[in-house]
Amino acid sequence: MNDEAIDPPVNEAVGRGAGARQTERDTVRRLSRVAVFGLVRGMAAATGSALIAGVTWWMRDHH
Repeated sequence: MNDEAIDPPVNEAVGRGAGARQTERDTVRRLSRVAVFGLVRGMAAATGSALIAGVTWWMRDHH
């Protein structure tokens, strides 16, 4: 758990001024980071699966 979950940022406590826009930017940034992480993780899983399938095919057909 990080500090943000425990103590809200100062800008968030102020109200719907510039602080609200800052938290929206933070939210968009966090969501984009999660999306990129999910994309990279999915690509890694697909690559690993293809590699295992290729090795399995190679072992069955060439030995």
